[in-house]
Amino acid sequence: MARRPIVHRMRRIVLIAVAALALGATPSEAAVLIHAPKKHLVCGDAVTVGIWAQPGTTGSRTVRIKAVDRKSGKTWWRKKAKARTSRWRYWYLPSGRDGRCDPTTIVYTGPGFTARFKITFKSEGV
Repeated sequence: MARRPIVHRMRRIVLIAVAALALGATPSEAAVLIHAPKKHLVCGDAVTVGIWAQPGTTGSRTVRIKAVDRKSGKTWWRKKAKARTSRWRYWYLPSGRDGRCDPTTIVYTGPGFTARFKITFKSEGV
């Protein structure tokens, strides 16, 4: 008699585990890729940002991108765009706020992710 309750408990545990796996195995809704800009640029080089959605991606593909001046904390460039599945979309930004080559942070915010990239500039002659 003592074995029967253990078997029922084991069945319950297995059923709960299978149900959890089935619920957790939903297809990926958004597979949006981002272009990581170079961390160290020469003053005068463009900062390149970009997005692309893998074919078959469902759900939201909208991504917000912004460039923030690290010294002042001010956002000096922003873009809200939908990632295409046909090709990458790129934007080319100047070297820092007003071309001053100050340290900049690029922030991507999309469906379920936020990514930050810190960029620094060095002078052309050094």
